[in-house]
Amino acid sequence: MRQIYLSAAVLLLLASSMYAQQPGPTPPDDQVVRISTDLIQLDVTVTDKDGKVVTGLGMGDFEIFENGQKQNISSLQFMTKSIGGATIGGNANGAGAKPGERVSTAAQTPLTPGSVRRTIAIVVDDLTMSFGSVYYARRALRRFVEQQMEPGDLVAIIRTTGSVGALQQFTSDKQVLLAAIDSIRWNPLTSEVEALASTGQTAKEVSERFVTESNNVAQLPGQDSSGRLSNMKPHESITQTKARDFSDLKSANPIEAGVYAQASIGAMRYIVQGMNDLPGRKLMMLFSDGYEITQDSTKSRSGAVYQMLQDLVEFANRSSVVVYTFDTRGLKSMSIQASDSTYEVIDGHRGQKEKLRTEEFKEKQDGLVYLAKQTGGQALLDSNDLNGGIQRSLDEQSGYYLLAYLPDADSFDPSKRRFNKLEVKVKRPGLNVAYRSGFFSTAPPEAQAAIASGQRDLNKALTSPFSANQIAVNASSMFVDEAGGGTQMRSFIHISARDLTFSDAPDGWKTASFDVGAIAFANNGVPVEQKEAEYSIKAKGETLETMMRNGFVYVLTVPIKSPGVYQYRVAVRDKASGKVGSSAQVVEIPDLGKSKLTLSNLFAENVSMAVWQNIAAGKVGNGPGQVRVPSTLLYDTVLRKFVAGSVLRYGFEVYNAKAEDAMPKLETQAQILQNKSVIVDGNLNKVDPGTQTDPKHVRVSGAIMLKETLQPGYYLLKLTVFNRVGKQTATQIFPFVIVK
Repeated sequence: MRQIYLSAAVLLLLASSMYAQQPGPTPPDDQVVRISTDLIQLDVTVTDKDGKVVTGLGMGDFEIFENGQKQNISSLQFMTKSIGGATIGGNANGAGAKPGERVSTAAQTPLTPGSVRRTIAIVVDDLTMSFGSVYYARRALRRFVEQQMEPGDLVAIIRTTGSVGALQQFTSDKQVLLAAIDSIRWNPLTSEVEALASTGQTAKEVSERFVTESNNVAQLPGQDSSGRLSNMKPHESITQTKARDFSDLKSANPIEAGVYAQASIGAMRYIVQGMNDLPGRKLMMLFSDGYEITQDSTKSRSGAVYQMLQDLVEFANRSSVVVYTFDTRGLKSMSIQASDSTYEVIDGHRGQKEKLRTEEFKEKQDGLVYLAKQTGGQALLDSNDLNGGIQRSLDEQSGYYLLAYLPDADSFDPSKRRFNKLEVKVKRPGLNVAYRSGFFSTAPPEAQAAIASGQRDLNKALTSPFSANQIAVNASSMFVDEAGGGTQMRSFIHISARDLTFSDAPDGWKTASFDVGAIAFANNGVPVEQKEAEYSIKAKGETLETMMRNGFVYVLTVPIKSPGVYQYRVAVRDKASGKVGSSAQVVEIPDLGKSKLTLSNLFAENVSMAVWQNIAAGKVGNGPGQVRVPSTLLYDTVLRKFVAGSVLRYGFEVYNAKAEDAMPKLETQAQILQNKSVIVDGNLNKVDPGTQTDPKHVRVSGAIMLKETLQPGYYLLKLTVFNRVGKQTATQIFPFVIVK
């Protein structure tokens, strides 16, 4: 990494009157399921006939059998997780968005391992899903995010056709999840339009039918001369056709289908491996059109698919991942339909065709059933209510029993037994129990070779869905479009200097060194841009005191080539102590190529009424007779803390404004909102472009009074720009906090 030395004067820019956010303690990780040579911990879900989780059971209510041998249960705990009062994800007020409503990008409470209520990986197997299945899955997932996702949920929505980013995908931000859902598309190269294969006659049947009808028309001996098909005697070979003669009812290319299934399972294994380091018991929801896993050697690659599923089950059980599978084909009628050949009714093969179609449909459910059952989950089949199935899986994961026992030495001896089968029984009648069916006789996989600890810690902070808080780091990332540099993501990063380690240098100077990393993830979890560097700061005297009191800010710019929703993360590591801090934000990069009126993100500054009056009168500046007033623009844009009775100054740029002459005629209006209600309504102002000459990049600034009556709390600054010529309107918001 390149060494960069920045002077304290450049980093500080101008002192702020606000203190940096203090880091809080990190709660210990949840107790997780373990399968090791010294202890077997088995997570068990017990439900009643209505699917409700049953509580209050003791060790005497359970029996565990390993390979048919009863085990002595050494401990039992009922595990549940809930967090009270948290606002994580969704709108600023924590409520779910209505269909079609834009989800707020207001700052959210950083998610820590101790604040996670549920960890959910939603895998959309678009390698196998038909057009209709993709449509219904997208609709169900959007409803889940908007209505069923709750505060404290850590969620990832991952496509098997996309590059998998595993941990980078997990977020509590609903905007990111909705963007991931919008990116799900039907893949015509790997799947069909219809979930059910269209049935028709084989080439042999067509040929025989042609001969039969030709004979009938020619009035050969023994044939009905009327030509009526109802009186026609079918060819003998047709009536005696065996099931194998209907092979074209199966997928057109079963080998290709097996390859796609293997690719899908490989992607899921990667996701499970990424979930291993997440705390507690994890839930995976798999939406798929199914996998055929019969061991019949004539059935394409289904045997290889079965082997890969076994491998996936082992990784899921070691990583405490419970899998619920959803057959996205839903409840289907197996009868002859409009897309099928109507000759099937005439030829008398309708029943045979429907039977084979049903068998194929059920065979693809076998893989879903196996994966769910082996990991302690459920296979939700033959239902058109996907959201009902989602709710059932969430309800069943609201609490579970953690049972433990000491295994025998033979349990992990692969020479004696490859797989150890588990069975759990509940003595109370009328209860249903779900558990992992067993584990393989292999030791847990070894950790990857160690890399430099400092680099590892920084990378972990950048890729983890949780915020590291050993160093207080706040970032405000926004998009701007430079006339010569294109679209960029510009970040103001505020660091608490008190959390860094300063060492003595000659002449009373103090120095500190730290690593900084920044990374932008696309909605498929894949990093598109990344920067890393080493920084050193040097300060003394009053400058050092100000830095220690207020922290410091620097600007980091990352070019972004494509529009979309990005997760942008920054991390800081103190080189002396190894302490790490991180911050994450969602940034939407609009498509400026569509010629739609667009606003950049907002910059803001808090000034007193007296200072604002001097600014308005032209008395503030660096010129003769002017007063120099330190700017807090960078600090206020990042920390977003403002005082009632002061003035909020703002600035932004307008793109794609249409004009009748050289410069567009624009009008702006600023409003202050709280809980979606307008509490301060600014005037409609005309934009004076002054000396600006670029109509595609119009700089705008203004101010709005923060009334003294505003109470401490969360607010939104909403800016609206009107372009009367193009009859277009654009808005941008800036969440902030009123403090005392």
